[in-house]
Amino acid sequence: MSPIKKTGIGLGVLVLIVAGALFAGIGYMASPTRGGKIPAYSDPQKALLVIDLQEDYTGTGARPPFPYKDSEKLIATVNQAIEKASADGIPVVYIRQEFEGPWGRTWSRTFGSGTALKGSPGAELDKRLVRASGAEFTKPKGDAFSNPGLEAFLAGHRVRDLYLTGLDAEFCVHLTAQGALNRGYTVTVLTDAIVLRAEQKRAGLLAKYRREGIRLISSEEF
Repeated sequence: MSPIKKTGIGLGVLVLIVAGALFAGIGYMASPTRGGKIPAYSDPQKALLVIDLQEDYTGTGARPPFPYKDSEKLIATVNQAIEKASADGIPVVYIRQEFEGPWGRTWSRTFGSGTALKGSPGAELDKRLVRASGAEFTKPKGDAFSNPGLEAFLAGHRVRDLYLTGLDAEFCVHLTAQGALNRGYTVTVLTDAIVLRAEQKRAGLLAKYRREGIRLISSEEF
């Protein structure tokens, strides 16, 4: 007698349980967070977020299906934005994806080709990035606001206006933008400083950004 029959669980029921857990996990990872509205600062400040530019995704030693196309050009463009922000006294915040625990590791291996596992060299920031500050936060899911430390840092610097760069524009950048909008931030994406694997979706994605209230500018305009 099989273990399934011994426990009285039919194969169909087991499949539904597994599928339900999978969909719940996808919903958790791919949904923006919500939080309290930011105060109406009398002197609102800006911050530049650099999202998920990590060795596993853009690094020279990344394994297929990475690195992202034109990663070298992307890093150069983001570095220019970092240097401009630093010169203007705008805080630069670095965000890293880190998968840990049974579920996180399963997610990484299933959907991310085993990338960004906590403690692995590939989870570190791309070594070509200009490091303008020590402000670095890891995140367990797509939205960077899933780490409360980010929100606390931005509040401590009276930030209202966020400028986003990095990857993936369809997922983590977008989810972070939505999480920021949910809290009352003004969100701007630097269109030539983001990348997505499904580049054919870029035009439609940017149109969606606009509909959601996300501003779009180039790195030169920044």
